[in-house]
Amino acid sequence: MSRHKTLPVYLFAALASLVLSLWQITGIAQINHDGVYYLQAIQGDAASIRQIGNWLFYPTLIHWISLAPGISPEQAAYVLNSMLDMLLVLAFIRLIETLGGSRRTLIWAAVLVLSLPYLNENRSEIIRDHGYWAFTLVAMIFYLRLFEHFSWRSLLLWNLAMIMATLFRVEGAVFLAFMPVGLLLNSAQPWKQRIQHTALSLLPFLVIALVFLLAMQIYPGFQNRLAESLSKAGTLPGIFTEIIPGKARLLRQAVLPQLSQSAAETTLYLGVAWGIIKDLISSLSWLYFAILLLRRWFPATSLPARARKAIGFYAVVSLMILFLHGAQHFVMVSRYTMSLALMLLVIVVFMQERLQAQPALKARMGVVMICIALLFADSFIGSAKPEVYILDAATWARENLPDHARVVTDYHAERVAYYSNRDNYKHYEFRRFIAGKTRLQAYDYAFVRTRDGKANSKLQQLLFNQQRKPIEKIVEGRQGVIIYRLH
Repeated sequence: MSRHKTLPVYLFAALASLVLSLWQITGIAQINHDGVYYLQAIQGDAASIRQIGNWLFYPTLIHWISLAPGISPEQAAYVLNSMLDMLLVLAFIRLIETLGGSRRTLIWAAVLVLSLPYLNENRSEIIRDHGYWAFTLVAMIFYLRLFEHFSWRSLLLWNLAMIMATLFRVEGAVFLAFMPVGLLLNSAQPWKQRIQHTALSLLPFLVIALVFLLAMQIYPGFQNRLAESLSKAGTLPGIFTEIIPGKARLLRQAVLPQLSQSAAETTLYLGVAWGIIKDLISSLSWLYFAILLLRRWFPATSLPARARKAIGFYAVVSLMILFLHGAQHFVMVSRYTMSLALMLLVIVVFMQERLQAQPALKARMGVVMICIALLFADSFIGSAKPEVYILDAATWARENLPDHARVVTDYHAERVAYYSNRDNYKHYEFRRFIAGKTRLQAYDYAFVRTRDGKANSKLQQLLFNQQRKPIEKIVEGRQGVIIYRLH
């Protein structure tokens, strides 16, 4: 396809992505929880560096951008995220073009990826996932080329893009390790060639893994999230032999004593599966998930067979990662499923292009267009609401607390500390209250969050039992903060 026909699609998508990012960023009054860790990691805060697993590529990029005159680290993070999200959108369209999409298909790709509410809501979030999502898509472009025709150039570019994704999230290393196996599915080549290509594609990962393992042996202090993941790879069977059975026993003792051990374990596995499905619906959107689910109501996709195999294998590897993570931690958020959602969205794009090509299905097409408009509306009106407690507590602290004051709080100590200490040298210390461990004698003040005029946290109960009287109450709308002087 000639470049002059497709260039306007890319330019429009890039501009629209920047507009969506700007809209979300200007509507945000405070940064997200994880963002505090990344910004404080730039300053060398040891606790924040530990919290992000000593995986410092993303905050390092923020720091480099912040070196430009007049740009604060927070603004630098937004600039970086906007560029990464624009790369994601452009890479998605390019992926569709690589699969043989027409100009009309590329337009559909731009519309669908720009309409994803979850992606748009996260444009203002300072999270490393922006880079992971973007470079995973870039990597898949070269993987598809590698799948169709093996070349050293495609192999190099696939590995470079996937290594970049891994520098944002260590899950990329799993794709580096397993995706080469997917080359065995290329039935257009004889088995001998497939095995050779798979072995050659595995070499970069093996070299990287060896370097990391040697570094861990030579330098005992060499610790980061990837090194930790590699060292714990041999313990993965313990998820199914120890963690799940142990949680199943707790489930039987505390909630469902009538269940057998095997039934309790099955219940937990189903819970993990449901968590993945629920978050996949959130990241992909209810509309596009429904289109996939009700695919018999839509024309068959024109997606090439090689793409179906490659995307199918990617989905298998992705689901494996998600299931292992869910079974180990029982914590799942939609951003973990976003990369899989983007791969599934490729299928929806080709389904929509075929739907538009069939005049007999105009009514169905009209319904889909109305729903897409609703998704765009959700992206524009669904911006995150500021948590008043955090800003009010920080404002009061800056105006009233003495230097080096120590404060215990029951909610988001990191963000309150960030806004209280920003652009000043008073060095306030905020710590989260932990029942049974936190000693109030070690602190000067206590900040207690309220909702709907009520404060029922364990910290509030302890203060009430000690007959402490608040020195300040700040309430705005449904949220607020009660402040106590402890001594």
